[in-house]
Amino acid sequence: MAITKTQGIVLKYTNLGEADKILTILTRNKGKIKAVAKGCRKPKSSLLASSELFAFSEFVLYKGANLYQISQADTRETFYNLRNDLLKLSYAVFFVEMADAVSEEELSSERLFLLLAKTLYYLAEGEIPIGIINEAYQLKLMDISGYRPSLQRCVHCGKNEVKEYKFDIEMGGVICSECEKFGKNVIRISPGTLETIRILLNTEISRLNTLKIDNTIFNEIDRLVKRFVETHLDKHFKSLDFLNEIKNSKQ
Repeated sequence: MAITKTQGIVLKYTNLGEADKILTILTRNKGKIKAVAKGCRKPKSSLLASSELFAFSEFVLYKGANLYQISQADTRETFYNLRNDLLKLSYAVFFVEMADAVSEEELSSERLFLLLAKTLYYLAEGEIPIGIINEAYQLKLMDISGYRPSLQRCVHCGKNEVKEYKFDIEMGGVICSECEKFGKNVIRISPGTLETIRILLNTEISRLNTLKIDNTIFNEIDRLVKRFVETHLDKHFKSLDFLNEIKNSKQ
């Protein structure tokens, strides 16, 4: 029986029987896996904390006939503060749903694992504005998934110097005025927006605590990122509907 040790974050779970759960876990070195946590719903279970949503743990696993089985788990972080704030909780659910959507079964992506872990940590700690975390996470996730926005050259002709800043959502990058006619989903953005997107893409989450974004630029980035993600992932995130309801109720 092969034993596997790995760090993992619980993306979602389904109850099984009276006391068990099937966990979907994003692991550091084995990609996304499904694992059975036997007896984890019992109050005195050693797997209780590690089987909750968002839990970051050191798992000891073995492969069963169809699913992994969890034999041991050492909980490192539960991100408890997320549960004390409905807005943070809603963002966290959205973040793990996105990670679930782009990750593949047993295809390792350490970059995605580390991105999600750091994002949940800084979201829980409240050291960085939620809006900045949200835009940075989505852009970095798209980069890891193979959809890094092209911000240096026109995505159609390759021209280096683009004077009028527009972004082709479908092609995934800036477009020059001569090629704009070939674009199908083009939006205008300011030079400040373009530069801020570069910063969000290239700066570690932990170093975004000093970044300040003008409201006009932030709204442009938010509009661009939403359309970019929707177009290239081609998925409707249910958690985003609830998140928008929460945000609207706070306005």
